[in-house]
Amino acid sequence: MIHLDDVLDPDFWEDKKPLVMDGHPELQAWSETQEELRSHLLFRTSGSSGTLKWIALSKSALWWSAERVVEHLKITSDDVLVLALPVYHVGGFGIVARAQIATCCFLEFCERWDPKVFADFCHQEGVTIASLVPTQVRDLVDAKIASPPSLRALVVGGGALESELAEKAISLSWPVFASYGMTETASQIATQCAPGESGLPLIDGWEARMEGDQLAVKGEGLLSAIVTVGKDGFQIHDPKVKGWFLTSDLVDLQGDSLKILGRTDRKVKILGELVDLDALEKFWSQKTGGGVAIIARADERRGKTLHLFYEGDDSEVEAWNSTFPGPERLRGWTLLAQLPYTKLGKINRLMLSEFSRD
Repeated sequence: MIHLDDVLDPDFWEDKKPLVMDGHPELQAWSETQEELRSHLLFRTSGSSGTLKWIALSKSALWWSAERVVEHLKITSDDVLVLALPVYHVGGFGIVARAQIATCCFLEFCERWDPKVFADFCHQEGVTIASLVPTQVRDLVDAKIASPPSLRALVVGGGALESELAEKAISLSWPVFASYGMTETASQIATQCAPGESGLPLIDGWEARMEGDQLAVKGEGLLSAIVTVGKDGFQIHDPKVKGWFLTSDLVDLQGDSLKILGRTDRKVKILGELVDLDALEKFWSQKTGGGVAIIARADERRGKTLHLFYEGDDSEVEAWNSTFPGPERLRGWTLLAQLPYTKLGKINRLMLSEFSRD
């Protein structure tokens, strides 16, 4: 697995050997035989659907993306950035690249995640720009921790930032900038220019259009290919069509501003009806008072069945479930002391999907 010192090596950007960021030895050996992967970094991701894959991004695409973000956030040599995400993730890697481009200071937050410890660190070190995921923002808000006075931008990505959570964070003086991006786009492609701004303006250099009800994007920061693994070994393919990449995101596109509505891979057909898993999770989170995750499992008769994993209060789950129409009704549910999370603060759906079937 790549470490920060590897990225800071003076020869890093010139080395043309492909590098698998999570250190997968078989994939590393295979990638070195693929001419089209020279000067590429391969980032492992499971996305929202839980399907494992690696995204191949050229070093030039990653550098281009970092330059666009530096311009958008007006990062200068006077700024102090904090690295609170792993560098083998595209979001953490992007922070290091931006600091190199802006020739500014960046500090690595190495402690185990704790909202108070993080806020104290930012205050003591005079951090001006930080990047977190929504789960971490929720922790700061729940603990009623105020923003350090030095912070001028808290960029939130890795998942949708609900407006209610953003408002609560802003009330605690956190300068929240919601952003939108993905591993396939080498990090952010749309980011607010001010806390509480309506919509997410595209970062200069990116283009967007609608294909049906899905968002397609184009820019020099796009992936070169996707690598998957199957029974016949590793496979590589380029999903772009004439330079455009079709995302799984449903958006409202108004000019150069995005409003994220949901994902196509979070809508499933059950008994012939389209069921919105994000909407269901929001309902169950409100009812149980804790984190939730709904896993859709293949079913020959229904198409899919739904299983709820949740924290919080379990006293009314059965009663509430009986009020739902058939397609939205849970087949089963499991109360956990804590949901499994990745190092990025996202619910680990891949782990939940591998739990024993009921």
